Amino acid sequence: MSSTSGELKYTPVDTIPAIAAGVRNAFNSHKTKPVDFRLTQLRKLYWGISDNEAALIQACKQDIGKGTFETYLAEIDWCKNDIVFVTQNLEEWVKDERAPDMPLANKFLNPKFRKDPLGAVLIIGPYNFPMNLAFTPFVGAIAAGCTAILKPSENAPNVARVLQHIVETSIDTSCYGITQGAVAETSALLDEKWDKIFYTGGATVAKIIAKKAAETLTPVTLELGGRNPAIVTKNANIRLAARRLLWGKTHNAGQVCISQNYTMVDKEILDAFIAETKAAIKQFYPHGAKNTDDFGRIVNGRQWSRLKKMLDETNGKIIIGGDMDESERYLEPTVILVDSQKDSLVAEESFGPLMPILPVEDLDTAIRIASEVHRTPLGLYPFGNKQETDRVMREVQSGGVSVNDSIFHGSIPTLPFGGVGDSGQGAYRGRSSFDCFSHRRSVTTTPGWMEGLLDVRYPPYEGKLAKFKKMSELKPNFDREGKVKFNIISYILSLGAGSKTGGLVRYAVVLLEVLSIPKSTDILDHIHSLPQPAQDEAQIAVRAIERAAMIMQEAQPGLNELISYLETRGVRMGLCTRNFDAPVTHLLQTFLPDKTFSPIITREFRPPKPDPAGILHIARTWGLEDGAENVIMVGDSMDDMVAGYKAGAATVLLSSQDNQGLEKHEYTGRAIVRLDELVGMLEDGFGERDR
Repeated sequence: MSSTSGELKYTPVDTIPAIAAGVRNAFNSHKTKPVDFRLTQLRKLYWGISDNEAALIQACKQDIGKGTFETYLAEIDWCKNDIVFVTQNLEEWVKDERAPDMPLANKFLNPKFRKDPLGAVLIIGPYNFPMNLAFTPFVGAIAAGCTAILKPSENAPNVARVLQHIVETSIDTSCYGITQGAVAETSALLDEKWDKIFYTGGATVAKIIAKKAAETLTPVTLELGGRNPAIVTKNANIRLAARRLLWGKTHNAGQVCISQNYTMVDKEILDAFIAETKAAIKQFYPHGAKNTDDFGRIVNGRQWSRLKKMLDETNGKIIIGGDMDESERYLEPTVILVDSQKDSLVAEESFGPLMPILPVEDLDTAIRIASEVHRTPLGLYPFGNKQETDRVMREVQSGGVSVNDSIFHGSIPTLPFGGVGDSGQGAYRGRSSFDCFSHRRSVTTTPGWMEGLLDVRYPPYEGKLAKFKKMSELKPNFDREGKVKFNIISYILSLGAGSKTGGLVRYAVVLLEVLSIPKSTDILDHIHSLPQPAQDEAQIAVRAIERAAMIMQEAQPGLNELISYLETRGVRMGLCTRNFDAPVTHLLQTFLPDKTFSPIITREFRPPKPDPAGILHIARTWGLEDGAENVIMVGDSMDDMVAGYKAGAATVLLSSQDNQGLEKHEYTGRAIVRLDELVGMLEDGFGERDR
């Protein structure tokens, strides 16, 4: 039995074939497939981690100089929270999913996706986050119903020993295990047949693993690194850029695969950027980086020597830092001014607290250099205005992007994480960890009564081709030049907007104009004075406003038309919501940042729980008391609806599924719009292929 102290004992190479056979046999016994079994193992693993927190803190300090805060932030609490999240959602994830995009005839076969575990898997972890990057995929494998062998990094031996103790004392060792070792033991593991191999580390070893896996056509997920660029334009917030990039390169002493490898800074702001970086270092480490628990150490002497050699060979000039102590494996956060993309600090991945700055003339130059240094890096960090950062994302590939920040996309546990090209294959974390170790098996069930419909597939085929074409052939809406054919019906349905979304917006504007609602008239009262067919059409118009806001990016030109129209009518949107991603807020703040909405006020209200009195007050303050005579409120509960009407709002749009008691409520007689009804109506009206 393993322990949390002492030397790390490597697994005897001659025992590895039996270990691999054991987890293969366990999977074939179907023991891990019941969801209750998986949940029990995950819950036991959680408590195994909790019971060994002190040992993990000490081990991370010994192996990589990681302080207590960073150990909880990026190792212990990350893994515990991941387990809680997975256990709370696993029963939903494992359910069969109905297959989308099915023609009517095929729906009778009940096509669906079944989530099956891949089998017995091998997970090979790295040293930089020795617990997180080993246990996170391990949790995904357990959740998916696989059996698994985990091989932690031998370069973090103390953590590896604690991980082994946790696994062997917490969960079913007939299904899950840990092997320890270096090259010989890893090679023996790769000689075995696995149903998937998951590897986190460098490209050199990844090529060996991929080549070995190819011999048996074993699928792999490779989480690698890259020469990740940061780009700071002259329009960036210089102070924030300096602070955030410094954090990304000093967290874990820079041993982070997605941190920026170099930073390109517009020459106009170079001096200011360097000054802000100096100020940030003093603020982060007032007594020096060497004298604090908040800055880690390089993992071992070999890696420390590699980084020192990179500093010795650079043609750049050290402008901040440079202090080092081999006995402590300490390397101070160091900023180097370089003048060429061919400098070793730019052309090679440093994987340490080295921060080369490459001045550039303009954004064109920065984009060109980023693509030449590494076409498919793991991370990308553009700082600038929205037009500039959008352009960088369009023209530079990467596994992930943090706009106006460093490595943030990689610090969200439920956001899929992975590389592209030679920075990695596949993704994991959160739901994606479950998907990573699952196979989405397509399933159909053909009822006996369909045999007559299926007769066309049986020979002899004479006389059946015309019937087959009638049943299955799709007519293109484009010509030989690739241009979409003009269709008068589609043109009328979309009012010439060119898309169903733009058409909905134009219908909303036209219908509101046709209704000729004066500024002082309550919209809903006017609607209810119309004949029933007209009421229905008017409600469609109001619903289209909310729908248009939800699909704002596609319909931006039409939305500009709609907003301009609302301005002329004196309509003010009083937005009461507890969700920062509410449709109208997202629309105004993200997609139309340069437009001034003088008659339209949007604010955010996020109380910890429904607060009708607060919503009422805000509705009056933001809407009616500001001079608007018609207020459209977007709410997400019954309380919002009631408060909105009491405040005198013309219309309340309910943006949630909360319809408890809706049918019996005294306000139901006034046109209530519910998002689920809206979506269904729009899909029925505009989503059918034949129309």
